Amino acid sequence: MTNHALGQSRHTRWVDELREPLEDRNPERAAEICAAVTRAALRDFAPAVILLSATERRRAQALGAFSLLLFDFATQPGLEGERLAQINRLEFDLEAAFEGEPPGQPVFVALAATAPWPREALEGILSAARRRVASPRPDDPGDAEREATALGAALAAALGHGDSEGARRLAAGLLRLADLLGLAEGVRRNRPRLSRDACPEDWIRGAPARADLDEPIRAECRAIRESLTAVDLGDLPSGYRRAGRYLRSAGLRLTTAVERLGGELLEGPPDLGVFARVTVLARALLG
Repeated sequence: MTNHALGQSRHTRWVDELREPLEDRNPERAAEICAAVTRAALRDFAPAVILLSATERRRAQALGAFSLLLFDFATQPGLEGERLAQINRLEFDLEAAFEGEPPGQPVFVALAATAPWPREALEGILSAARRRVASPRPDDPGDAEREATALGAALAAALGHGDSEGARRLAAGLLRLADLLGLAEGVRRNRPRLSRDACPEDWIRGAPARADLDEPIRAECRAIRESLTAVDLGDLPSGYRRAGRYLRSAGLRLTTAVERLGGELLEGPPDLGVFARVTVLARALLG
């Protein structure tokens, strides 16, 4: 999720580690690599995994690494057919991992070591990646909300919380925030995740004026804040409830920071800073 967003090009130096085969298929080494990659990608959101149990943490990091790898392929430059073929290959490798013969790449070794996984949920994540290939940008805010809701539900279900409305809503809100935090990189690649009606193609290809983005960005922030504020985490087990509190609070703080920036977000995403992270983490622990 960001230098915050899934599949941005600056992830490539991280997800490349997930593609390098392990000589011995060591689950411990695979877990270390997945943890490092997800920590680097999540940045301000990374402390949430500290609040999970060791088993929950490994599962979350394995799923995060798989999702990062999947969306990295989905958002690479090149022909649509080539990107879909790469995703199909990842799906084939995933099946091999479930059958007890994981390819040597760390992400599949880690997924096999933390099995079982709900197949329908993982298929939902794969479907979301294929949709991203076919339609890199949402048409309107409603389309963006539907995409985030579908992917958020699949991620929550993959971690065993598909029945939790709070988990689904939290994931969806954070995914939209991640897309917004990745705006500068998205504009650079002509694929911002702001909807086409808010940020037309001719605006991207021209000389972008930051002021033109003030209202679309702030409108998206209002939608994200509404989603995150409405999250009820009461139906989650204690570890995920604490992690959810951290993610919700960090997400709301970052949303406020983005709203203040408006079009200046094109200079790059804001950061919470160490003190704010520690403060939010402490509050999440105390409830």
